[in-house]
Amino acid sequence: MQRLIIFLFLLNYNLSFSGIPVGFWRDHLSFRRATHVAVSENAVYCSAGTGIIIFRKDDGSVEKLTRINGLSDIDISCIRWSEENNLLLIGYSNGNIDIIRNNKITNLSDILRGAILGTRSINNILFAGSKAYLSCSFGIVVVNLEKDEIAETYYLGEGGQRLAVNDMAFDGAYLYAATSGGLYMADINSPNLMDFSNWSHLDFLTDPGAFFLSLAWFDQKLYAVELSGSGRYSILQIEGSSFRYFGDPSDVPVTLRYRSNYLMVLKETEALIFGRDHTLIEKIDDYGLWGVAMRDLEIDNNGNIWIADRLHGLLNRTGGEYRILTPQGPFSNNVFSISAYPRRAYFAAGGYTSAYNNLWRNGEFSVLDEGTWRTRFNYDVRDVLYVKEHPDNPGIQFVSTWGYGVAKYHDGALEEIFNESNSTLRSIIPGGNYIRIGGMAFDKNGNLWITNSGVSEPVSVIKPDGQWISFPYGGIINHDHVGRLIINSLDQKWVLLPRGGGLFVFENNDLNNHGRTRKLRITDETNSLISNEVYSIAEDHNGFIWVGLNNGVAVYYNPSNVFREENFHAHRIVVTGSRDHEIGYLLNNETVTSIAIDGANRKWFGTERSGVFLVSADGKKQIHHFSRQNSPLLSNHITDIAIDPATGEVYFGTVSGVVSFRGDASEPHSAFDAVYVFPNPVRENYDGPVTIAGLVRDSIVKITDISGNLVYETVSLGGQAIWDGRDFRGRRVHTGIYMVFISSPDGSQSHVTKLMYIR
Repeated sequence: MQRLIIFLFLLNYNLSFSGIPVGFWRDHLSFRRATHVAVSENAVYCSAGTGIIIFRKDDGSVEKLTRINGLSDIDISCIRWSEENNLLLIGYSNGNIDIIRNNKITNLSDILRGAILGTRSINNILFAGSKAYLSCSFGIVVVNLEKDEIAETYYLGEGGQRLAVNDMAFDGAYLYAATSGGLYMADINSPNLMDFSNWSHLDFLTDPGAFFLSLAWFDQKLYAVELSGSGRYSILQIEGSSFRYFGDPSDVPVTLRYRSNYLMVLKETEALIFGRDHTLIEKIDDYGLWGVAMRDLEIDNNGNIWIADRLHGLLNRTGGEYRILTPQGPFSNNVFSISAYPRRAYFAAGGYTSAYNNLWRNGEFSVLDEGTWRTRFNYDVRDVLYVKEHPDNPGIQFVSTWGYGVAKYHDGALEEIFNESNSTLRSIIPGGNYIRIGGMAFDKNGNLWITNSGVSEPVSVIKPDGQWISFPYGGIINHDHVGRLIINSLDQKWVLLPRGGGLFVFENNDLNNHGRTRKLRITDETNSLISNEVYSIAEDHNGFIWVGLNNGVAVYYNPSNVFREENFHAHRIVVTGSRDHEIGYLLNNETVTSIAIDGANRKWFGTERSGVFLVSADGKKQIHHFSRQNSPLLSNHITDIAIDPATGEVYFGTVSGVVSFRGDASEPHSAFDAVYVFPNPVRENYDGPVTIAGLVRDSIVKITDISGNLVYETVSLGGQAIWDGRDFRGRRVHTGIYMVFISSPDGSQSHVTKLMYIR
């Protein structure tokens, strides 16, 4: 048994200007797809997949609880509040458990780590005294809430075989279990419930081996939801050894909840609330909002209704009006790509399968702009892959899709969709929704270059005047798939050819001519193939081209020679000590799905299996390795990485959603015209780093006390420098005013600012 106890911090930063401090994390998750709600005297808890919404009744505040600030896992499968034990218990689909009591989280990972074959999901939670009975996909797990430890495990199948338990109920003397093979009951005071023979199977039912989904003990009767072989859901009212059907069968799933004087019957689009005399008190099927998709409902002691809804998140009805209490965020946690601009980022929610077929996700992308979230929907398209801002007008965005061409938005409104009828874009099947856009990029003249996969003219460009031109590169490329596109500082266009195609490079200085082209096998200096399985590409500040492969990273140090050298080869970075002092190539065993370059020219690599790596500018030294196991990262499968150039905040897109980390490097400025210090003043309860931002590259930063004594000196990483609040001897500085002297490397520019430090 392993217990991990951490303190729960619900942090609230002022994100309006500088964002989170360097070294801190924050989540960018959707809380709309809510599934469970639990009510205490002072708060309401609502689970939404990767996190929990907390509504404080006393002041009406709404908080988020995720892996960033305390949860030990994602993919929450159930939550329940115990009034008697004054705690919230959280179950996860992988068997992990969190217990929150008195602002402290205790993690029980026994099920997660145990030698259990198959799924380990915790399906439901029942409290009885000082014990919690967990309905699991393999049986029942009992948690001793006085000791916060696993006490027993019950296997209910014949001969002690594992049987999925979906829900439980308790009548004060007997435990009831709804399983995939019927209903079971047992005396809670039986001396050995681990012996399956002490559990009785309710054989008097019409179909005693049926799949039972949900249970409720209400008004001295047991209510059970049965799923028939024909897919119909029926509610059985069981009293003693007899039963009858309660209400009409349903074609949609039914969940039972009960609270003091109420029995709640939840379906997808309605909830029926019954009193103790079994009369219908209320039917809820309309919030006065668009759509109803309730998954859980609670009624508190004051008669207020709390709903977990898969479209709206947490809803409350006090009196006759519903209100949404869901924190801001993207509409969903789907993310294929991220495009970051100064204090603004776009998240595209589409994608495609491993065979490059559609996922058929609605045309959705979200934007985080100065701390405010907005989501754009276009139901006429599917699978949004990339969002690019117009370089001269941030109010204009071009949105590429996998199958539906390119959409243009202006000030948040859809202006036009470019397809076969009004552009040079083409469908794989003429007239069909197969206009597959692999990538987009603006050049320095404001031309938007677009790759159009699977057609004879796979490259198109939109000129600033709106004219379209296409280029017949299909024969040269000779490959079914055309993917992501970057334009480097030499105005060369580098295109990924996924699924074994390597790279395609072209230049078009004159749009009326086709220019030079080259298809590249990614080879080393001996002309041996490194790999043609390409996944990502980026240009660094030196003009080098970094390519992510299925077996690590390759670098082109002289892209200007791509059209001149017959044996134009890539280089691999040799690293020492990467794995138990081995010598090998950088990320040799990893599929590198994304690459981002920070303000100090360091490289962030996202991988398919191992999370994120930050390495030095030359790639030879590892600075960070973030994984799901050692950080708040949601998954080790990274879909994209993007960096806010103004703040250095690094966004990580994963298959489970987006989180970000405030890096210590940002893009440099050309002058000291926007210098700021954050936080300032530094309060006595703050223990993080101080950031001096808005600097030119390699700025020299000196910090002195008010008497002029030098306290600290450093050189900026890109456009910002970091100070940990300590002097050269590692001692925390005293309360006072400190002077920050900044100069450019050659001394031609300088700036002075002040910082107040409080201890």
